[in-house]
Amino acid sequence: MVLDYIILGVVALTVSKLGENRVLIVLCGKEIEEIRGMDFEDTAARSRVIGLTRRACKSSGIDTGGKRVNIEALELEKSCYLLVTVGAQKRYRLKRSGSGLCYCLGESGSFLNAVEQLYRQNSCCRSNSAYKLAGKYYLVFDYPSIPKSMSRILLEYGGRLSGRLAAARIKEHAKPICERNAIELIGKALV
Repeated sequence: MVLDYIILGVVALTVSKLGENRVLIVLCGKEIEEIRGMDFEDTAARSRVIGLTRRACKSSGIDTGGKRVNIEALELEKSCYLLVTVGAQKRYRLKRSGSGLCYCLGESGSFLNAVEQLYRQNSCCRSNSAYKLAGKYYLVFDYPSIPKSMSRILLEYGGRLSGRLAAARIKEHAKPICERNAIELIGKALV
């Protein structure tokens, strides 16, 4: 499928759909000079190229919304070829990779005992949640650290998961039991 395409009346190009997730954009003549002269550190220049590729994909029937888009450029003689590949869903990273603690408390008995002990201790810790994954229970704290007294109790009944993304993985893949103030809400029911 080949389409002649004009963007904003300035850049003339040819768009060819190469597959279900690939588009080839061919720029010729003065349009190459315009692209070559762009400073890609400038967000406006980047936005213009991204807009160009999105419009080309849309005209070819390829949805780019929320997906990873890879753009490869090759200049040959008087033409510039842009190969646009639309991939899978975007992967998101934690902004603050150091924040978030995750403790695995094993079976339900250990989990409930730990939560009861933490609740009786009356520690101020509101940003915590409880999850279950593969028969094991987890407590996730949205803090980079917790008081030592809480840590001792948690280590008595389970273990801390290492790795900076452990809390994010549990939140993403485990079944939520209580997503806000888990220690307070579950602890009230136990006492």
